[in-house]
Amino acid sequence: MTAETTLPRLSGRPAHRLTWLAVGLGVLGLTALLALRLGVRPLGWSDLWQALTAFDPDQPDHIVIWQLRMPRMVAALLCGASLGVAGALMQALTRNPLADPGLLGVNAGAALAVVLSTFVLRITDPAQFVWAALAGAALASVLVFLLGGNAPSRTGRLILAGAAVSALFYALTRGVLLISRASLEVYRVWILGGFDNATLDMVSALLPFIIVGLLLAFVAGFSLNALQLGESTAQGLGVRVGLLQLLTGGAIVVLCGATVAMAGPIAFIGLIVPHLARASAPADMRWLSLYSAVYGATLMGLADLIARAPLFGGVMQAGVMSAILGGPVLIWLVRSRGARKL
Repeated sequence: MTAETTLPRLSGRPAHRLTWLAVGLGVLGLTALLALRLGVRPLGWSDLWQALTAFDPDQPDHIVIWQLRMPRMVAALLCGASLGVAGALMQALTRNPLADPGLLGVNAGAALAVVLSTFVLRITDPAQFVWAALAGAALASVLVFLLGGNAPSRTGRLILAGAAVSALFYALTRGVLLISRASLEVYRVWILGGFDNATLDMVSALLPFIIVGLLLAFVAGFSLNALQLGESTAQGLGVRVGLLQLLTGGAIVVLCGATVAMAGPIAFIGLIVPHLARASAPADMRWLSLYSAVYGATLMGLADLIARAPLFGGVMQAGVMSAILGGPVLIWLVRSRGARKL
């Protein structure tokens, strides 16, 4: 049996796939422009164009765009893309469509590590939080996969292990918060998930980690297609399953750790974006990861844009809005496709 007859077949024609990708990129570009234009102080399109092409430090509108809205917009798009790809990888790795960085304890581990870094190490620079977040995410991942075991039916056990690890880590986090007011101030902002404190320096510090995570995800995509057929079949096709799991897990940890360090734990993006991507993407994990990055960035950008709307007083956190938007989408997916298909 050859690889051509066993690997998942690409769904849809190339032109169809490229059309949907172009549409997604167009919506993403429009979302980015609206994020720069709209806010407490809306700007005209001409003002936005002048700020982008001929920056004047003496113009207040230009300062608002480059020092406030630009870092926030870039951070939101990067976090959305990272969570979308991480969710697609985790669902492919566990072969469980309900797998999500938050459900499997990765976000909880990263958040606990960051809170501990403020309490034990007295770290106050957000750019340094990424190391703690990566360590916490890695620890949570190891614990979940150890508790989940290696049985063929381990996907359900992974979800239960993730719930247990998340509960443990969040309990430890609350314990630290009870005795540290400084940690409480950090956690108070992070638990909601948002980009109010995003700066270009923070984005620059975390961008290399996100790039590495996306590259690892792309490399893993070559072999994840075979893994969807089962570990034994993948091994028969020449895939080194252990190395693939390590590579994919590393990508998930890096992407989620950098995201939590930048914005805090954000729910639903990593869960629902892969399902939205599958509606227009082929079965190839490389295409699915690309679609998930585009759709995740767009959804996160829209969530942050709506959160800053005057209706919410401009103070709603993007993480809260993503949960508000993601909940109904998940319900629609379950009802439209059926719980058994999910």
